[in-house]
Amino acid sequence: MARQFVALNGRIWLIRPRPEVRKNEVGSHVTLELVTDNETRVVSCRRDEWETPEPDLAALLARSVTSGASHSIAVPGRDPETLG
Repeated sequence: MARQFVALNGRIWLIRPRPEVRKNEVGSHVTLELVTDNETRVVSCRRDEWETPEPDLAALLARSVTSGASHSIAVPGRDPETLG
């Protein structure tokens, strides 16, 4: 089930489950894709956190990372402290 979220900055995000989940988390977690006009982000969360009638969409957005990114891999030429 997809959901829509309007962030404090006015950006409208479409949030939808992705079919990919880490193998050891299939029964307990869901991977979500957050899409806006020119950005795609992903976040993994507990299944019960997403499947509630009113999930905390702001918290999911805050924990998300740019699609294809990693929290632990530095980008050449960028200060790891500015990654985010």
